[in-house]
Amino acid sequence: MPWLHRLLDAWQDYKRQREREALEAAEHEANTFAAMAEFGSDELFEDDDDGEGLARSHRKKSKLDKKDKKDKKKNRKRRKQKDKHLK
Repeated sequence: MPWLHRLLDAWQDYKRQREREALEAAEHEANTFAAMAEFGSDELFEDDDDGEGLARSHRKKSKLDKKDKKDKKKNRKRRKQKDKHLK
């Protein structure tokens, strides 16, 4: 039953890979905490007002944003039609 041996080998490889990823994540977290302790957590998280605007400009447009844009176009179109009828 060579397929069973391959399956078990694949499972062991998968477990080893998960263990390695867990160790790397723990190491990354430890390095992050060390950096925060070195620089002080207050200094790392000081934000300027510009940062928020930049994040908003690069975010993906939500359905509400798209709906608002469509509503604005409709309102402009309606106003133009009303102006034509009033003339």
